[in-house]
Amino acid sequence: MDGDAKQRVKDALIAQAEAGLRSSQASVAEHDSAAMLDSDVADSVDDLSQSGEAADLGGLLDDVEDRQKRILAQIKGLDFGVKTAVAPGALVGFDGDRYVVGVVAEAFECDGVTYEGLSSDSPLYASLKGLGVGDTFSFGGREHRVDFLA
Repeated sequence: MDGDAKQRVKDALIAQAEAGLRSSQASVAEHDSAAMLDSDVADSVDDLSQSGEAADLGGLLDDVEDRQKRILAQIKGLDFGVKTAVAPGALVGFDGDRYVVGVVAEAFECDGVTYEGLSSDSPLYASLKGLGVGDTFSFGGREHRVDFLA
């Protein structure tokens, strides 16, 4: 896989993260709106309760939005140059699965291949770190072989 192909993977990952961020922002705006009470209308206890719950949920959604922003920044900051050893920014494959190393991400597709994020804090990454194509490692009580690296 060359640098252009890796850039397409990065672009697809960024597009997924941006879509997640937009969704989080829309949810925050929706719940912020629900939390606001009309000052011209007498507020019932039920209205106040629902407004309070919406505000609490809005705070949680703000946290989700902030997390999405951090993930997007992390993706954009990864060095996606071609790698010869498993490290952040590498694409690694084994057992028919492929991963983008260095970021948490849900499954996404690029050029007909499905990738998932693999955090550099994960135990799986600890088993893969520094390995190259053909190297074997043990994880989950099984032996695996790195069959793809870019």
